[in-house]
Amino acid sequence: MFVPGRHVATLIGLGWCLSTSSLVAQRIHMHSDETLMWSNMVAHVDGQVVRLGPDWRGDVIFTLQGDDKSSEARLFQGFSTSALDVLFTVRDGRLMAGDSHFTQAILYTAHEDQIFQGDSTFPLDVVYTLREENAVMGASRGASVWGLYTEDSRNWSDRVVLFEGKPSTAQLFALLLATGWL
Repeated sequence: MFVPGRHVATLIGLGWCLSTSSLVAQRIHMHSDETLMWSNMVAHVDGQVVRLGPDWRGDVIFTLQGDDKSSEARLFQGFSTSALDVLFTVRDGRLMAGDSHFTQAILYTAHEDQIFQGDSTFPLDVVYTLREENAVMGASRGASVWGLYTEDSRNWSDRVVLFEGKPSTAQLFALLLATGWL
């Protein structure tokens, strides 16, 4: 016998699980040390908003619009998506000042898990390297852990921060700008 209430409840529950799993996938945590404690979180991306600290009430530094599928994203000042508040644009892996299309506006270039200064991929221009870390005890279930190292270093003492989940290019630039590391 067909019971519509039962199927509706199942579909609603399935929809809620899928929507919350996609929200979890969009959340990136930035930690200053390997303990990955919630209270020691430096910044995080939740959906399209970049906040300092661990709390959802933290200061909103940037709002992201766009994604890596279109290879273009904009970083807006604060909790805004107004064209007047565009601070940076990420276009084809390059962080550009404002909404410029000129090569002089290129501040940093992301290429193969490395960040280079300016419009360069020359090895001497490497600022940071992103490397996958071994599983860490405090990491969220299923989240990969990525370390950000100065230049092309592999030494643990040169690690700047750890990320729970691999940030997209736009998220990486936004988090580093929000915390003052770029």
